[in-house]
Amino acid sequence: MSDENNQESNSQGDGALQEAELWERIEKTEGVERAEVLAELSHFAYGRDDYQTCLQLVETSLDIYRNNADSASTDLHQIVHLNEGKAFSHRKLQQYKEAAAAFEEVARLQKERDNFEGFLLAIRAAGCDWYASKEWAKSLACHKAAQEAIDPDATDHSQAVDALNIGMSLSKLERYEEAVVSFKQAREFFKATKDPSDVHHVDFQLTLALIALGDGPEAKFFGKHEFNYAKVAENFSAEGIARLHLGKAHALCGEYEEAESQLKTALEMLTVEERKDWEEIIDANKALIDVLFAMNRDEEAKIRVEQLTTIQETFKD
Repeated sequence: MSDENNQESNSQGDGALQEAELWERIEKTEGVERAEVLAELSHFAYGRDDYQTCLQLVETSLDIYRNNADSASTDLHQIVHLNEGKAFSHRKLQQYKEAAAAFEEVARLQKERDNFEGFLLAIRAAGCDWYASKEWAKSLACHKAAQEAIDPDATDHSQAVDALNIGMSLSKLERYEEAVVSFKQAREFFKATKDPSDVHHVDFQLTLALIALGDGPEAKFFGKHEFNYAKVAENFSAEGIARLHLGKAHALCGEYEEAESQLKTALEMLTVEERKDWEEIIDANKALIDVLFAMNRDEEAKIRVEQLTTIQETFKD
């Protein structure tokens, strides 16, 4: 056995021994000391991906602190740490609502501690988890709180991320005009960071919002930027989606032949992928059907409707 393997084995053995000793200490402790032991045990549980056990240990520890009024202020750092463990465990379990609520509690506590950086990290994390749980309004509130905080260490990147997150939440709430304003702010900040991939992500979101608004010319403008990035970066998947967006934008402008060309090419690219994104494929087919009907090619459109219905039945529920 190599020296590295020996060291890893010894480290695991030491960890198991420390954990066993902590469990023995539980019987001999009470109050805040017991809460501290439980917190240490939660680290071991988290480290071996046992997030349910970690949550149980964290909650028990937090209950002790809640019931011990004298320690509430003096042990605030530990209480914050425990809530962070709670939030990350819920996130690992994909329990995003619970994770978001825990991160909001961390943000509240960090504000109480005058830890501005900790507040921003926590409130942004809460916003992301509210978004993941489809609580768009709550996500928006968190990201706005981050944007509106006076951050002396704000960078172009951090301001871009806040504006982007706000725009995405607004889009989900179908407040597209406000979303476009926010996306354009994010775009300018990202341009200053000189990272084309970040600008492309904003262009993707901008094009979607503009299509939802029915603004064909603007959607074409940013859709073309999407397409140009995909070609230069040689990103096949991104090109397929950019062509889908451009097809929709051309259709909004009444440019049906160009729309048909883009949508058919998009479908060729989207369907060739080994792991197919059926949501995008169905969306592209629907857009193409609308274009065919608009061009009075009803028979072709009806054939595609029939074919698409077969696929859609699988996703009906």
